[in-house]
Amino acid sequence: MSREIPIGSAVRTEAIINRYFVRAKKNLGQNFLVDVDTIKGIVEAAGVQADDQVIEIGPGIGSLTEQLLLAGAKVFAYEVDENLPQILQNELPDQINGASLNERFKLLMKDILKADFKNDLAGFFDLNKPIKVVANLPYYITTPIIFFLNQAELNFASLTLMMQKEVAARLSAQPNSKEYGPLTIAVQTQMSVQDALTVSHNSFVPRPKVDSSVVVLTPLENKPDVGDVKHFNWVVKMCFAQRRKTLNNNLKNLIPDQTVREQLIDALGVDARVRPEQLTIAQFIQIARAIPVSE
Repeated sequence: MSREIPIGSAVRTEAIINRYFVRAKKNLGQNFLVDVDTIKGIVEAAGVQADDQVIEIGPGIGSLTEQLLLAGAKVFAYEVDENLPQILQNELPDQINGASLNERFKLLMKDILKADFKNDLAGFFDLNKPIKVVANLPYYITTPIIFFLNQAELNFASLTLMMQKEVAARLSAQPNSKEYGPLTIAVQTQMSVQDALTVSHNSFVPRPKVDSSVVVLTPLENKPDVGDVKHFNWVVKMCFAQRRKTLNNNLKNLIPDQTVREQLIDALGVDARVRPEQLTIAQFIQIARAIPVSE
């Protein structure tokens, strides 16, 4: 089939699936996006321009990758499905704006959660320049990936991520809501959150049961001082360990001494029966500062 037809079109996706005997793997959370307008919308939401450095997570058969390359980006992709490198090499454009595919695209067969960005990207990206992440995240590991990126020491310009709509709602949640939790707090202490697109479940093959959202996360210019980011996120997770219980109960493993716990809760200016979802980010920062960083 002609390469003039985008990979993300339903007809070309079907042709690739049939040619290579591709089957979406449930254990890898694979769903192929077959809506070219949506794919182009993701690239536009990310503000991708010529020579931008873009990390893609799980390129699949190359639907989003192709549009990133055509927009002028240099793309470094992480993938774990061993069946896909041949497809990407065969189906992506041989030439992009006068450059060969290998000059503009690099695929690393590696779990993104095991990424060592500075070593992985060295020699392909200029690490002194900002890097964008643009990805259609697998539903089953969306939250771990966001935490991982949140704690990564890399010069991110933005993260443009497609995820399950319910997860996206957690990123912009406010206290006293059921969506508010560790993911909310981890993201909001580091990034601004902008909803960009809603993507119908009908835009995928196979069709998932839920709709998706595209969210753009941009590093805050003035981040709150949370101290050690990993320690802060860990403390927050512990505070939500048993969501239905009070903060006092959740803090028992962190602060065994009841008197010390009560003093901390009193210093927060809240009732002893307060639940974690009722606290502000500033109060979680106060709690994290009261708990020593483990070696």
